[in-house]
Amino acid sequence: MTVYLNANVVTVDGDFSIAEAFAVSDGRFVAVGTNEEVAQLDGPVVDLGGRTVLPGFIDAHAHTVHLALDGLADPNLAGLTSVAAITERIGAVAAAAEPGAWIVTSSIGEPPDYFGLPEGLAEGRWPTRADLDAVAPDNPVHIPTPPFWPHPAILNTRALELLGVTRDTPDQPDLRIERDESGEPTGVIHGLIFYNARNPLVQRLFSLLPATSREDRRDAIAAALERNLANGLTTIYEGHGNNPSVLEASDRPACRVVGTYEVPVGRVNVTDWLTTVGDAAGEGTGDDHLRIRGVTVSLDAPMHFGGAMMSEPFLDPHGELGNGSSVLSTAELAELARLAVRNDLRLNVLATGDAACEIAVSALETVHRETPLTSRAWVVQHFHHVTQDQIARLAAMGVVAQVCAGVDYGRGETYVNRLPSDQWEHVTPVRWWLDAGVPTALASDGAHPPLFHLWAALTRTDGRSRRSLLTPAKTISRAEAIRGWTADAAIVLGVGDRLGSIEPGKLADFVVLDRDILTCPVDEIREATVLRTVLAGRDPDAHGVESSVGPGVVRNESQVG
Repeated sequence: MTVYLNANVVTVDGDFSIAEAFAVSDGRFVAVGTNEEVAQLDGPVVDLGGRTVLPGFIDAHAHTVHLALDGLADPNLAGLTSVAAITERIGAVAAAAEPGAWIVTSSIGEPPDYFGLPEGLAEGRWPTRADLDAVAPDNPVHIPTPPFWPHPAILNTRALELLGVTRDTPDQPDLRIERDESGEPTGVIHGLIFYNARNPLVQRLFSLLPATSREDRRDAIAAALERNLANGLTTIYEGHGNNPSVLEASDRPACRVVGTYEVPVGRVNVTDWLTTVGDAAGEGTGDDHLRIRGVTVSLDAPMHFGGAMMSEPFLDPHGELGNGSSVLSTAELAELARLAVRNDLRLNVLATGDAACEIAVSALETVHRETPLTSRAWVVQHFHHVTQDQIARLAAMGVVAQVCAGVDYGRGETYVNRLPSDQWEHVTPVRWWLDAGVPTALASDGAHPPLFHLWAALTRTDGRSRRSLLTPAKTISRAEAIRGWTADAAIVLGVGDRLGSIEPGKLADFVVLDRDILTCPVDEIREATVLRTVLAGRDPDAHGVESSVGPGVVRNESQVG
């Protein structure tokens, strides 16, 4: 047993109690209370010196696997600020590459937001195929579109030839080819991204790109899971766009992982496919460290990529009005939901636009009338443009929600400028979800660490204009934001009885912060530092010691008061 005294313990229990001390034994919290109460217990003592302790953060839409695999790009162009620097780095890789081998870089810009491009590059423009040809004439080069923002992909002449793009290749509604004065493609192509996966050119590109080795994938995922701990993330949900890659990290990844299988709509017979994922049925397979449970179906794409299925037209990245689309109709999704019931699979439905949300809600209601869903705690993800009526209907079915309150930071001005009337005022309306009594997990969507998102959820600041887009539909308290990253997130992941709060009997995952995020100025929350992350009572840096809490915190094994 280890006893922790003199702390500001934000328990996130049902009453959001604040305690002074707690004790951990065999990986679980065994006592929480005052210094006087907990000091009576036997065991070494850690004096926390008044620091703030919270349950370990839970990211309900982490995309750690995707971030890990994106990090395998070579060369990495992150942070480069000129075409000259970009081509120099690509040229260095090309000089060592076999002729004909693909060079697939990272995206241009500073992740995860990729602000200020291309005007932020010294030349004020994107690289072109001519720039890339000059340094890599014998290798196809692909600079991809970042997953967070609809910047163009850029290819050199060799890549364009392999892709079959010529001066005669027509533009398409979801894919635009920039051309020079003579009509030849410049290599800059808009829409060459997985969100347009049904486009034949996108399919062809992905078929041409080289696969990474299993060993490289495993090592990259393992390293990314380790990095989660530095940000205070003790548990993540790989509940979207997932595949068995999450299992390749190791038998015991650094942080806890709950994963789902993504339903491969349009690629296989779904009825047959669902019978192959029996390991995700019921409570799933695995343990409290790594568990696979349930399946996810994604209906539409993000609004800023033009893919959200909306009831009213909005401006797409090309400045044209559109309504987006869904990969499934209401009837098709209802049939998938029936199959999920039949196969005892917890269903996650991801939707963005209000019309896609309506498909989801109506389909679930259809099945709910046949087989009540109330006790199943099925999950809706994102639902950026959901209506209050839809939320009320979901609440009646016992559905839980995962949302990303940081969306305004990355693309707030897009909502203001592209959505009709005042729809930007209720993008990701966390207040509506909470008022309806729906357990609501906040999440990163793979961009920025938890403390940044706590700040973003409270201020709803647009990262480009620095304007606050906070409205009544988005306003929540600090306690509610913290719950969204801990206790409510645990409920959404299906582990609320074991994780998410500092209470006796729960697994001892916690973080120590350098300041009290309940009382510090709100803008300081994004600057707060995680001093130490403890998982099941063990600090990964403690080398066998049950727990030690780092920089500036005194470990005192003799003094108990």
